[in-house]
Amino acid sequence: MNKYILMLGVAAVSIGSYCSYAGNSATMTVTATIAHDVSLTKTRDLSFGTITINPGYTGEDTNWNYDSNGSVSIPTGMAIVSADNATVGIFTANVPAPFTSLSVTGNSGSDIGGIFGGTIDDNYCGFSIEHGSGNVFYVYPEVCDMTDVSIVRPGVYEGTLTIEYSPS
Repeated sequence: MNKYILMLGVAAVSIGSYCSYAGNSATMTVTATIAHDVSLTKTRDLSFGTITINPGYTGEDTNWNYDSNGSVSIPTGMAIVSADNATVGIFTANVPAPFTSLSVTGNSGSDIGGIFGGTIDDNYCGFSIEHGSGNVFYVYPEVCDMTDVSIVRPGVYEGTLTIEYSPS
């Protein structure tokens, strides 16, 4: 019988304690600000090198490809005769691979497509970003297309690219 009285006493204290805490509660809003320290830094500019074209070419579009090491693949019998001394752009970023939130854009007024004459509809390049090692990344023109050789003029041309980080 003593055991039942003791259990009843423990149960009464527990219920009494619960009842006394039941009205003593409050809610709180919790906030946090998340910052992405990407710290993009250019190490080396991208250069297409010297591109030699056949100004009399009247055939179809000419596509040529760059690799992440700067080598160029040019189809024979097209508008591009040679492309020499290309260098890939190098930058660092405090983001690990995969780097799907990094993108490359040409700035308006100096669109990279316009580097070769005309507009992006005439002559353009599509760019890729490749992860090297650590926090080093390479940016290069993966494929370029020249649709109108007649508007390409000799000279030295410059434009700008912007590498952007956008959290997904």
